[in-house]
Parts: sequence; C-alpha cells; structure tokens
Amino acid sequence: MMEEHAVKATAGATDPVDLLAQAVDDTNIDDNSDFDSPEEDGPANGVGEGNRTKKKKKKKKPKNKKPVIIPKPNEGKIPDEIPPPSAESPEETSKWEKVLIKGAKTYTVPAHGLLTDRIRPILDIFRIPSCKQVELHTPRLLLRQVEINDLTGIRRIKMEPSVQKTQLYGSPGLSDIKESFLNRYIRSSIPRVPNIYMSSQKGRDDYIFAITALNPNSLTIQDPGQIKIANRISKAEGYLGNIALSLSYPSSSPSFLPQKGKVYTQPKFDELHKAKVEGKLFYEIHPQLWGQGIMSEAFEEVLRFGMEEVGCYSIASDPTVGNEASIHLCLKNGMKYSHLTTENAYNKPQLFHLITNEEWWARNRPNKKIEDRWGGKDVCRWCLNFRLAPPTISCTGCIWAKYCSRECQLADWSKEGGHQVECK
Repeated sequence: MMEEHAVKATAGATDPVDLLAQAVDDTNIDDNSDFDSPEEDGPANGVGEGNRTKKKKKKKKPKNKKPVIIPKPNEGKIPDEIPPPSAESPEETSKWEKVLIKGAKTYTVPAHGLLTDRIRPILDIFRIPSCKQVELHTPRLLLRQVEINDLTGIRRIKMEPSVQKTQLYGSPGLSDIKESFLNRYIRSSIPRVPNIYMSSQKGRDDYIFAITALNPNSLTIQDPGQIKIANRISKAEGYLGNIALSLSYPSSSPSFLPQKGKVYTQPKFDELHKAKVEGKLFYEIHPQLWGQGIMSEAFEEVLRFGMEEVGCYSIASDPTVGNEASIHLCLKNGMKYSHLTTENAYNKPQLFHLITNEEWWARNRPNKKIEDRWGGKDVCRWCLNFRLAPPTISCTGCIWAKYCSRECQLADWSKEGGHQVECK
C-alpha cells in the first residue's frame, strides 16, 4: 500500500473511477487465500509443435457460487506489563539532581536534518530506550521501532520500480528517502515530538514498525527477476519493510497529550471513541518476499494492536486502484469498502476501506465485551509507553510529573517548552 502525508477522504470521483470502486465493492474474496502482491501468471498450457494432444473439455463451473469468507479470529494477544526498573542508588540520585536543574540547556527537534551527525546528540537525548520498547510479535515476525541504520533496507524498497507502481509518491531520490521517510519513521518513536507533516498535535501521531524476521531462514527469498541489482536481497535479515498505524484526531477532539498540573494517564477507550480517533494503516515489503503471507501476518497484528491496545474508534486503509493484494488484505481482515477518493497530491484514485472497533471486536473476540486493558493507567509523560509499569520517578519540584526512567525525565526537562517551563 501507499504511504502518504495527509490524504483526506472524499466520496466524489469521476464516473470511470466510480465503476472501478464498485467492482471492488462487489468482489468477494476467499479468506483462506493468502498473498501480499499480485500473483504472476504461470506458464501457458498450450501444445508445442509436433506434440499435439487431445484437449480435455473443461468442466463448467456452477453459476452464482462465490467463495465464502470465513472469519479468522486474530490470535495475537496483549503482552504482560513490563516491570519497573530497579531502584537507583543514592549516588545515582545525586548525579541526576545535578543535571535536572533550572536553567539547564534546552533543545528543539528540527523538522529536517535530524539524522545528521551534528544533530544526532540531540536525537539521542529525546529518543531514549523506553521509546523504542514498543514491539509486536507474530509467529514469524518481530515488528520493532525503525532504526537509523535501516536506511539501506528502506532505499531498496522505495527505489524499486515494482514497488513504486502501488505507491502514491512515485520515484523518490535517496535524499528524499532519508529526510522524509526515515526522518518520519524515527520521529514516530518519540511520541512527544510532532510528525514532520503535522501542523498541530493532539496525541501520538504514529506507530511505525520495521518488519523483521524472528528466524530469517524461515522466509524464502524469491528469484529477483526484473528487480534492479542494487535493490536485491539475498537474506531475510534486518529491515524487510514497514507497517504503520497513523492516528488522526478530529478538529473537535480534545488533546490526549500530558497536561500541566495533571498526572498523565492513558486515554480510555470511551474517550477515544467519543472523539472518533481514527487509525490508518500504510505498509510495504520487499518484493522478493511477496506471496508468503508476511504482510498479512503483520497487518493482522497491527490492526489488533490499534483496536485492542491503542483503542482506535475505527481503522482504515486506502490502497490505490489496481493494488489487488492490498485490497485483499483489507477484505480478509474484515474491512469494508467505504468510498473512493482522488484527493491527493498525485491524483491517484484510492479505495477507502474501514472497520470500526465494534466490528473488529465482534469478529475477533466473539461473545466478549470490549475490554480496555491500559486505559486510565498512570503512564510516563515522556515516552507514553502504556505497556510499562506505572512510573516510579517523580519530579522533585512538583507531584504530578511522573516518569518511567531518569532518561525520560531528562528528555522532558531538556525539550524547549517542556517540563522545565511547566515546573514551579
């Protein structure tokens, strides 16, 4: 599927495109099939010269019989809470108190140039270990936060023509890949730092995961075919692609970020549903790994994470017209075709699919009420990692700023406009 900056949905479209959308809406895809990319045609079954054989009559298929979609319950689960760190020694406490003082230098996170050697030390202050602990697991995959050294893997996918056919942005250059895509991926693991394309922030913008293999030998590297030599892979190691949950907040939505004077707690499902906070999936994987159900595995787990842990009101996906593999993923996971939109910078028609929280829960957790595992829990006001045990570190200047680690406290203290300004 494509990645995009901020594509708005609209039902308006030209007649030919409406027909394409209707064709997809009327398609019933067998949920037992499993693919990540359009299947290639196999060899023809014709007869060679001098070797004529009698053609067998093909049996007529029964009319009006379509494959039945069999819902497959999501097998992912919420992990156990990560325990708090061990208590620090008096010497460690003294060291931190000398650093966390009024007048300490503060920094801003620039929109661009964040990954250069000159600015890297600033990034290291804000992107601390607990920010990178948000991971998802599937039978074959580890979905982890993106790292700076993933640039080569990202380039191989972004600059490959067979992938670009299904993307909105066409053919980006290497500098664009680093300054736009990698920059955004890295920033997504610092939830208190806005997305580079956002003018305002009301909550965490993105969860962007790098797709990696738990056991590289369990995945098959297919023949590269027409893939450019520079973009080929020989092992399923490191970064294989990405999948992301991008969150959008209506203009009428309240802020779900930490507020001055209040202990930060994880937003409750009821609050997020009332505000109609929506998630949107975008994803891609190296073409030599297509056809093995890898993206299907990742898609299903991120969808579960967004519904069962984040608490999205609904989650959408909008593949481009003709991207049958992506459309299949949507339908297979219970998303319903909603409308077609052409409102993007590239004038490419996209087919908008959507599933609500109630629909997902009924399909994947039948006979079970919607449960909010993390909502209302005290959470570190810097990393916002709700899977961690409630924060045990408090600011000495106030009673409401709580953190899971000293690194998180320093990050909030060092951010321009952060807690150093708030604290009395």
